Amino acid sequence: MKEFLDKHQIDYVAHDALPYADTSGAGKDVYEFVKTIGKFKETKRTDGISTSDIIMRIVKDYNQYVMRNLDRGYSIKELGVSYVKACSVSYATLEKWLRMNMGLKKLHEKVKKQQEKVGEKGTAIRERIQERLKGQPLIGFIHDKDDDDDDYFYDDDTDGKETYDDDG
Repeated sequence: MKEFLDKHQIDYVAHDALPYADTSGAGKDVYEFVKTIGKFKETKRTDGISTSDIIMRIVKDYNQYVMRNLDRGYSIKELGVSYVKACSVSYATLEKWLRMNMGLKKLHEKVKKQQEKVGEKGTAIRERIQERLKGQPLIGFIHDKDDDDDDYFYDDDTDGKETYDDDG
């Protein structure tokens, strides 16, 4: 057990002080050895907080942690990470980026197709409107048939009264 702790540079084991039997049933407390050599740190339980959940969150984000710190310039030795692990984390990150990039390309293609469809429909609508308007007189726009042809204007010389032009 001591060789394992030294090999992996484990300074302390932290857990609550309650004894936990090992799975073989041979020992009363799995932490007994680290307690006797002074490498056990007792933690206090907090209601509503699960150590397992915290560990899962740490482990889940481990690859991101490694990549972030490698990007910051830490060496694999400083991080305690093997070359193979660093490469696998880099590969996993690259693979995730490539998958995301492929997804964006597919999305871009879908958007482009939708834009083309909208453009085609807009053109078809415009053509149908133009076809319906062809040959139809623009009643009321160019000449209003109901116009009584009385042209009138206001003359500044007459005190605001309408003056009619009978010429036309």
